[in-house]
Amino acid sequence: MAFPVALALGLGQAAVGGIFSGLGQSAENDRAKKLAELQFQAAKSQWQFNKKSARQQYRHSKQGVKIQRQNIEQQLAYEEATANQSWRYQMQIQAFDYANQQRAYNKSVQTANQQMSFNNLAYDYALQDSARWEQEQNVMLDFEEKSTMMEFRYNQRGEALNMQQAETSLQQTRGMGQLEQQKSYIQGLKASGTAAAKGATGISAEKAAQAAIAEAGAETASIIQQVFGAEQNYGLTSEAINLKLEQLNDQFYLDKAQLAASRVSLRNQAKAMRNQAALSKYQADLNAVASIMLEPMMPPPIPKPLPLPRPTLQDPLKFDKDLWNSIKPKKGYVGGQSPLMAGLGSFASGALGAAASSWSPTGFGADGKQGGFT
Repeated sequence: MAFPVALALGLGQAAVGGIFSGLGQSAENDRAKKLAELQFQAAKSQWQFNKKSARQQYRHSKQGVKIQRQNIEQQLAYEEATANQSWRYQMQIQAFDYANQQRAYNKSVQTANQQMSFNNLAYDYALQDSARWEQEQNVMLDFEEKSTMMEFRYNQRGEALNMQQAETSLQQTRGMGQLEQQKSYIQGLKASGTAAAKGATGISAEKAAQAAIAEAGAETASIIQQVFGAEQNYGLTSEAINLKLEQLNDQFYLDKAQLAASRVSLRNQAKAMRNQAALSKYQADLNAVASIMLEPMMPPPIPKPLPLPRPTLQDPLKFDKDLWNSIKPKKGYVGGQSPLMAGLGSFASGALGAAASSWSPTGFGADGKQGGFT
């Protein structure tokens, strides 16, 4: 088997490329170190800046939370003070309203008591007025009763006097009749004696005597008639007087009955007036009691304001110095490659490339077989 020419050429080129690649890698490594130093200094500066900013941010956030807590506390304290002030004011208003209601109630009780005292005075005055009126009416009835009694007695005595006058007149008439009768009898005797004395005899004397007797009889009859008439007049007068007395007696008892009924009516009227006065007083007392207001009741106290809830604020994340120091940039391997290794790598890569390019899976190799190096 002969060594392939193409492969040999490829390996040669790979060796030369590896040498030059090693030299180039050495210069690249120098540049990488400088770049790494610059990057390290930049990262360190950035780390220092970030660390300082984080510390300032922590302090600022901590101060902000503190200010926020102060502002919240001030706001809540103001709201609580306002609520307490409103609560005290409402309690004062409630006490003021209760005091006014109590004053109005006391005034209504005072007015009702005054009205009831006045009602008692008015009732007493009404009773006194009723008693005075009843007394006046009783006095009037007493005077009327006495007047009726006096009038009855005077009329009775007047009629009795009339009866006595009638009896006296009858007695006088009877006496006068007797006297006239005796006088007429005497005159008749005188006339008869005169006729006998004149010497008349016989028929003439008898006639004269008869004439005298007849004249005396006529006069006697006239006298008797007068007496009889007087007795008749006395009887009529007695009947009239008795009737008058009976009428006076009936009128007297009727007047007494009327006076008794008037006294009963007077007592009933006085009783009705007293009852009306009592009823009026009772109605006035009811009105006075009804005018009394309901006694006020102290309302339940207004609930005192509760303390407002305080919010919980989370403190900012504490600045961790150890954590920041743990991520502090450090000097170290910058990711370069040694020149020898770079040359070997370049050689290996060129050799593999040469081998790959000299291999042909469809062609014929140096030995004449298919699928070998050309």
